[in-house]
Amino acid sequence: MGRNRAHNSESQDHRLNRLKSNSVEAIETLLNSMSSYFNNEIKITPSNQQTSLMFLGVHAAALTIGEVFFANEKPDSMFKDYKQFLEVFVDGDTEDLKFSIIAKDIHDWRNILAHQWLGSMGHRIEYDYKTTSGWENKDGTLVINPEIYCNSYLSAFATKGRIWKYNSMFTPEQLSEVQKRIVAKFEMH
Repeated sequence: MGRNRAHNSESQDHRLNRLKSNSVEAIETLLNSMSSYFNNEIKITPSNQQTSLMFLGVHAAALTIGEVFFANEKPDSMFKDYKQFLEVFVDGDTEDLKFSIIAKDIHDWRNILAHQWLGSMGHRIEYDYKTTSGWENKDGTLVINPEIYCNSYLSAFATKGRIWKYNSMFTPEQLSEVQKRIVAKFEMH
């Protein structure tokens, strides 16, 4: 039987004790695990044009981190967490690289891919791996370059990526709240 390396590299009790030990340990365990395991699978999707898997994976990672970092209030907390994740960690300098502008479209599209598969929105979204723009609207159709979107997401996790500067975005009290949310999610499931 195969072993889930991302989750079973240490005992459940040992992992829980580490997560509870301090906020940096909890946050960096989450980020390093996602970067080392999950992102290794996401990064190969553009070269294989596995676009649906890429959208599902990036969205899952963004929500996982967004929910514990930002914890926006309902209604629409998941969308708000996703959009804030894009704004803080992914968005580039030019409008076509500001994916938070089209966050609602991407969020809705991911929900169709994950829970519905067929939807009229599929007639208003197009993938173009050759365009030099991250995204653009063309005659009522949202055209996204999945490779640029994916690379923008992955750049957040690069060695000097914005996600690793999380401690400068939060007060010590906020970091403690992030840690508590990570621990609560771990214990819940």
